[in-house]
Parts: sequence; structure tokens; C-alpha cells
Amino acid sequence: MNKADMPADAQKGALDGLKVLDLSMYLPGPYASMLLADLGADVIHVEPPTGDLVRVIEPSVGGDSALHHWVGRNKRSCTVDLKSQEGHELFLGLVRDADVVIEGFTPGVAARLGVGYDDCRVVNPDVVYCSISGAGHGHDGSGSPGHDINYLARSGFLDQATDAAGSPVPIGPPIADVAAGLHAAVGILAALRHRDSGGGGQFIDVGLMGAALAMTGPQIVKALAPKPMPRDRDHNLGADPAYRTYRTKDGRHVVIGAFEGKFWIRLCTLLEREDLISLRHSEPDKAASELAGIFRTHDLQHWNSLLDDANVCYSPVNRIDEVSRDPLVLARQDFEISEGHAGLLTSMRNPIRLSATPTATRSGAPGLDEHGPTVEWMVRG
Repeated sequence: MNKADMPADAQKGALDGLKVLDLSMYLPGPYASMLLADLGADVIHVEPPTGDLVRVIEPSVGGDSALHHWVGRNKRSCTVDLKSQEGHELFLGLVRDADVVIEGFTPGVAARLGVGYDDCRVVNPDVVYCSISGAGHGHDGSGSPGHDINYLARSGFLDQATDAAGSPVPIGPPIADVAAGLHAAVGILAALRHRDSGGGGQFIDVGLMGAALAMTGPQIVKALAPKPMPRDRDHNLGADPAYRTYRTKDGRHVVIGAFEGKFWIRLCTLLEREDLISLRHSEPDKAASELAGIFRTHDLQHWNSLLDDANVCYSPVNRIDEVSRDPLVLARQDFEISEGHAGLLTSMRNPIRLSATPTATRSGAPGLDEHGPTVEWMVRG
């Protein structure tokens, strides 16, 4: 929903009045602050003089990356050299009136720059300070460098995403980055609730390692059970013919998620293969083989027409450039056209839908230091 389409009493958002300073770069921290900004918070992205490195990740749109145009929406941008005395003083001046500070430095770096939690709470004891790092704080491995793929590997996530030879493969979406941002946003809101009840500010430690473990959690708990489930019996890994992918005649793929018996029975009946109903449990490999043969007889479009509205938990595997045209996505209005400094852009809406205070794209992603003079005036007058 764009600002122009919103009722006047909802334009400010649920977090109207909340002031957030975001020192982070790339995706985890900026994703967390984007969520807060979508909810109405006033987010100032405090970037180094050269800008957040996410701005240069290809492909670009109007001089900045497509990723920046998504994750930078609803924010203001200013550049600050934290290594200079002037920049250090400017940032701490902003902290005095801030509710939240987010940073994504390697543990110890913020303190060396004089902008760590202890520095910030001197000027603002009630500040909620969130540090997002790879492995978190307070242990021997805190300073180890790493990115999304490293923590997906350590968490066992990539062990669950393998090719036909059993080798782990990169999965595309940066799951640990986004998960860390989500956990950071939840932690920030919880800390604000604590502060607003009289408890004061606090330090929040979110690691990509922990976020990746959370995303892998449903599989990890099965592996740690007294009697672990073998991989060849795990429905999440394709052992269940009613819960897996199948290839179509034209080389595309579909997904069946008929986990509950009623959906499986309905699917088999619709395909005129009631004999497969009992094979699901008695001979799952045979049932999967038979179903694979069935799906290879027609193109994807045929299966979409037959099964998409058949109430059998069916989905096509969309190519990434097809997602915005998916009928379900269109029905939900999950994409929107918004205006930023690069012009009109299509991007995803926030998935949180609040009835009284809707999330919204109130402004596009800013250009580098677009609000620098305004931010400096806020501190120095």
C-alpha cells in the first residue's frame, strides 16, 4: 500500500515516533531496520563516506543496487566518518535522542570506534542497542569472519540442500542474513517493551550463526532425537511421495505438499490413480516413481490448469522472474510500484498486514547522504 492510498490516521504507522539509527551494512541489519521503517519508525541509515557496500551489488538501478532499493526504503541516509572526531561527536549527538541503535560490526569494532553500547548508554541510558554479527559476542570465536553461506554450512542447513550426488549446493536466497534481521527486529521490539515498562535500555546480541540454527531447527531436533530419523524416511527430504517435487514434460517442476491424508486421497482420485493411495505408506518409492511418470506426461501449464485450484496442495516451481506474476501473489497484492530517487520501481510489500496501522512504502530508498544536511542540523541546529 502506497502512502497516497492510505487513510490519514494510518499513514504514520504503528511505530510512529520511534527513532532508529542504523550503522549496519549489507543485509541483516538493514533488513531489520527496514521492517521497523515499514512499521512507521524514523530510520536514519548512518553510512560511511563511501556508502553501504550493498549499494554496489549487481544488478544496479539508477546508480544503486536493486537490493538497496528494496532494503533501503522508508529510510533517510547520512554519511558519517566515525573515525573522525567530528563524525564521532555527530553520531553520539544523534544517539541522545534515539530509541534504537543497530550495528553490524565484528564484535569489538564498535567499541574501538567509540560507538559501542557502553559509549551510547553514557549519553542515552535508555537506548536499545542491537549488535548483529556472524557468531555473536562473548566467546573465543566471536571475531571469526563469515557470511550467510558460512553459517548455513555450520548450522547443517546446506547438508539438507544437496544435489543428486549428495553435495551441498548454494541455495540462492540468503536465509541466515534475513533470519538474523528478523530475530533482531523481534529482539528490538521486546527490548522496547521492557524499556517502556520502566526497565531501561539494554544490549541485544544477534548472531547469524544462531539465526541459521533456528532456520535449521526442525531438522536438527529430529537428528538429535534418541532414535534419529534416517534421511531416506524424512518427508522433508523427499521420502514421502505426497511431499516432494516432480518434473514435467517440458522440463519444469511442480510441488505436491499433500501431507494430510485427505489431500493425498483427493490428488490420487483426481489423477484417476486410486491405487496409489495405499502405496504412499506401504511402498513409497513405487508411489513416487508412478507419480513421477504421470507428471512427465504433460507440460507445466496442463498441471497448473488441472491442479492449481483442485485443493490438493499443489504448486508450480516458479522461476524467480515469474514470481511477481503468480496468481496467488497477484491476489495477495504482494508486489507494489513505488517511487524513489531512481524513479518508479517494483518491489515486494511487507508481509505483515496490520488492520489499523498498515505497513507501507512511504518513501523510496534514499541516495547516499541524501539527508545529510538535515541530520546534521538535527544535532547542531
